[in-house]
Amino acid sequence: MWVFKCFLSFLYLLVYLKTVTVTLFQQTRRYFSLSLRTCTYWKIREDSKDLRKVPRHISFVVLESDINFVDLAHLIVWSMAMTIQYISLYDREGLLKKNAAALSSEIIKKQKEVFQEESSKFTFVLRTKDVKFDCELLAPTQVCITLLSEKDGKGDIVEAAREFCEEVQTKKRATKEMEPDYLNSLLKATCGMPDPDLALKFGSFKMIMGFLPWQTRLTEFLPLTTHINIHYSTFVASLRRYGDCQQRCGK
Repeated sequence: MWVFKCFLSFLYLLVYLKTVTVTLFQQTRRYFSLSLRTCTYWKIREDSKDLRKVPRHISFVVLESDINFVDLAHLIVWSMAMTIQYISLYDREGLLKKNAAALSSEIIKKQKEVFQEESSKFTFVLRTKDVKFDCELLAPTQVCITLLSEKDGKGDIVEAAREFCEEVQTKKRATKEMEPDYLNSLLKATCGMPDPDLALKFGSFKMIMGFLPWQTRLTEFLPLTTHINIHYSTFVASLRRYGDCQQRCGK
């Protein structure tokens, strides 16, 4: 009998130790996770000097069912600190567009945390294709953040083609005027913006799910499992991979 009681006591001790170990592990992991994600503006600026090249336009393609605005705000603010002036965010259903105010609020919060006393020197413009903004007139400390959905891909191309056909029909344009640069000017979702240099694709899908088929001819796509709880180190590693890749442009 006493052997059975000792055995139960031993099992209880093992369960208790396991519970304590798991709790300590989770708390430690959460601590280091927050530490890795909390970086100052000056540290990010130093890290940017070690990169071979920094994209002029970076896209975050979210192909996950859950979208975390706090984590996206981290990615945006880190990009701002890297002096990336053009940032675009894509989700197929347009959830980001519908909640633009909430996203903007999170960006402002994270910007104050990361930039600290430098925060007031940097501003951003949050836009969709319905918001007219001349991106070419950006100030050195101003960032253009564009929210995109599936309608801004093929749908935008269809609208541009329809507009051009109407101009040809009314003899305002000739068919020979349809060239890549002119088509770019008709695409409202990315009007005035350079094409994405780098796109970080979050999710398990092996496709881009309607993301800008025309503007991404030369875009470097890097797949990542998720944007949830993403670390700053993962973001920097992705920029290093982009800097090391050789873009042959079809050659």
